Amino acid sequence: MRERLAMTRPAPHTITTGDSPMSRQRTRLIAVTSAFGVAASLAIAPVAFADDATDPVDTPTTDTPSQVLDINAEVQTTDAAKAATTYLADNKDTFGIDTSDVKVVGTAGSQGTETVRLQQTVNDVPVFGAQYLVHMKSDADSTTILSANGTYLTDLDVDTTADATAEQAAAQAEAYIREQLMRGKMVAGDPLKVETKSEGLVVVPDGSGALAYNIQVSTSNPEDGTPVIKNVYVDADTAWPMFALDAIHMQDWTGDPVEGTGVLTSGEKVSLQLTKNHDNQYLFLDQSRLPGSEAEVATFDGSKYEVTQLAGVWPKSLTDIYWGSTPDFGSAATDAGLVDAHVNAGKVLDYYKGLGRDGLDGKGTDVTSVVGVTYYHQPFVNAFWDGKKMVYGSGDAEYRPMSSEVDVVGHEMTHGVIEHTASLVYAGQSGAMNEGFADYFGNALDVQESGMSMDDPNAGLLGEDLCRTLSPRDCAMRDLADGRHISTYLGMPLEQDNAGVHYNSTIFSGALWDIRKNIGGEKADALVYKALSEYMTPLDDFVAGRKAVEQAARDLKMPMGPVESAFNKHGIKENWQQLAGDSTRLMKDIWTERTGPAAAGGWWVMSQTSVNQEPYAIYSGRTDGTGERIKISDALPDQRPDMPKRYNVLPATDGKNVAWWAWGSTQANLMIAPVDGSGEPKQIGFASSPSFLNIDGDWVTWTSPVYGRPKQYYVNVNEPNKVIPVDTTYHIGSAYGSINDGRMVYMKSWPDAQGYHLNLFVRDLATGTETMIPEITPDANNPNAGLYAPKALDDRIVLGADLKAGPRTGIMSMNWEGGDRKVIVDELSDDAPVLGGYEATDQAVTFEDWPGDMPPKVFQVGIDGGDVLPMSCATGMQLPVAADEGTRAVWLDTSYGDTSLVVRDKPRQQC
Repeated sequence: MRERLAMTRPAPHTITTGDSPMSRQRTRLIAVTSAFGVAASLAIAPVAFADDATDPVDTPTTDTPSQVLDINAEVQTTDAAKAATTYLADNKDTFGIDTSDVKVVGTAGSQGTETVRLQQTVNDVPVFGAQYLVHMKSDADSTTILSANGTYLTDLDVDTTADATAEQAAAQAEAYIREQLMRGKMVAGDPLKVETKSEGLVVVPDGSGALAYNIQVSTSNPEDGTPVIKNVYVDADTAWPMFALDAIHMQDWTGDPVEGTGVLTSGEKVSLQLTKNHDNQYLFLDQSRLPGSEAEVATFDGSKYEVTQLAGVWPKSLTDIYWGSTPDFGSAATDAGLVDAHVNAGKVLDYYKGLGRDGLDGKGTDVTSVVGVTYYHQPFVNAFWDGKKMVYGSGDAEYRPMSSEVDVVGHEMTHGVIEHTASLVYAGQSGAMNEGFADYFGNALDVQESGMSMDDPNAGLLGEDLCRTLSPRDCAMRDLADGRHISTYLGMPLEQDNAGVHYNSTIFSGALWDIRKNIGGEKADALVYKALSEYMTPLDDFVAGRKAVEQAARDLKMPMGPVESAFNKHGIKENWQQLAGDSTRLMKDIWTERTGPAAAGGWWVMSQTSVNQEPYAIYSGRTDGTGERIKISDALPDQRPDMPKRYNVLPATDGKNVAWWAWGSTQANLMIAPVDGSGEPKQIGFASSPSFLNIDGDWVTWTSPVYGRPKQYYVNVNEPNKVIPVDTTYHIGSAYGSINDGRMVYMKSWPDAQGYHLNLFVRDLATGTETMIPEITPDANNPNAGLYAPKALDDRIVLGADLKAGPRTGIMSMNWEGGDRKVIVDELSDDAPVLGGYEATDQAVTFEDWPGDMPPKVFQVGIDGGDVLPMSCATGMQLPVAADEGTRAVWLDTSYGDTSLVVRDKPRQQC
């Protein structure tokens, strides 16, 4: 995580660095939670480290200060971009910026100052999130540099020639998103339909830098069918998917501007700015801002389209702006929300014009809305900006069309403004500010339009007037005046609300809203817009956001007291992160992605990385915290400097040996070594895009996709590289094998004349013979029925089963023949989880629960059922989990100000 500690240097500069006056700024930009913000609250138990060994991670550094104030240096040019680069070049000793490695990506100006936004590059490849801003004011023949801030990495040393191809990266990105969405669940029938597109190369600033492909993956959520668009960053040498971020956040028309009429969903009759074309059609095309602005408003009827057809794409068949044969539109346009969308989009553009902005991109580009979309012909109650357009859902019996609320329209269009200014990364703290700024400006416009007082208790509500019967407070999506404090911040995984962007947003937007109460709407809106457009960079955290607003206030010569008090009230200040955990830490500062821990026989194993060793290594240690931490994977021949680099990932252990994948661009090599470090690693197999690795004695099993369907494989450690599939039939899917004493239980999806079936199969690995366990039949009204990866014990099989309608999953057990079935957790009980990963021992089942918009937590229940108890009372994210022996379990926990591997011997009785 980037740390920003204010420090005063001698005049003329005030420089903010990331550490003490004698050190360099520490910057870590990409990690599971540490990149995007981590949970913080009071510690509820002493923090214990398992040993005093030095952790294998050194935080990378940069010589470039995060902020330099009070510069007041004159440059003899009035060209803003030239002034910025000239000043930085002349002061390289202060800034450490090589101006040949930056590209001007935009300028912005307001209230007499101008800001140049510079994107760092390496050999013309952009560095993810690394932007530096230079602020100035110009007179007739010169420019005065005022201040500078942002992120520039001076220690990058990365080869920008990719070893893997974009096609290989796309295949791995597709497999990664399938795995992420299914979370160990298998269903009968066809696999997810997935599309991929390469967005080119980018340098990920991990350590000295990693070259990555940005692969956009489009699919739908298997649980509810809603669209999923992810930008997956895939290592360009090994094709290892590093992390994924959510991407859901034209044409030329001619004719004469005319005025028409329509009726809002509120019943108010309004004027409509339309265009009459040469066919005498009256189009929902507003050209009223010409001249003086190029921004036109175009509104399309999306009622014939599903949301999955519109997310991030423009259907070829959607060619006509909504139109009528007369300029006066009746109930059809009203009921669909088209009139509201058209009018409200114009209001938002006019609002931003008042702040000095021409259109969402600042260049007057057209604003396009698609209104009334559905979800498989059912109501869709949501709205989003997808980087190209606004998409508004149809609403339903309770909710009006989503375009009917000006604060919702303002919110979505502000995402477009953010994309073209600070481009705040949509994850963690930066993502929460992305949502917070969108809420702020949407609500500011709403309050301005309605004339509501800022003291009104409903002033901070977003979307409060969407409902037909519910009260405003019951209807609202969020309340900017909810009083959230930084102590309630929750660190979440990227796949859950993009690391908490909605859940945590009102902590920051609440501070902005309090500023608006303190100084008034006109001044506050100008202040917040200036901070967003001129002082913020993509990976800023809450503290950097505060500094941006404060510096904008200084520029505007506003009193600082009301600004500082608002941020202090919400706890947004330096070093707000505090340790908060109740488990024993086995390893801290974990930076690896996608790969988690494993445990058995008193040993844990985990992938870890450091600045000086870019490919992930495998470590092991005792789960009781005794002994030394052991680096297992150092002896891999592929780790020599002259060999292709590989990521050592997805480890598994039986307490005697550890198996893992040495992941390369063309295939992953299956490696094995003694878990105590007493022997050299050796290769025993190979695979493409493997997952769900298991080891027990002489046998190792895993799952790999073939043409989009999972296939189960296994190998005997005494017959290296003799890889055996359980089947080779195209239309059969097999996956999630678990082994015990030479027997493997796995799942198979297979068809017959009646359709697809999903069964457990038990295979004797020595002979290849197998038996089918009778089908576990779900309720007929559960379209998302499925089974989770089975767990093989000595005399039982434990199974997560989603059999009934609803989000929760039950857990059961049976004998190896499928009989003597027992319920461990009833799917209809309050204790039933929204299941993530889970593990079983002969005494207990330990599982992850994903409770809606809250961080996943780890719970445990006895092998025969009983009370479901929390493993930890800490506030951070807890996943993934691995069971050791008895009731002991290990997992990754974000409650400590970083991502740590922790262990507990037994669950808590209560929290």
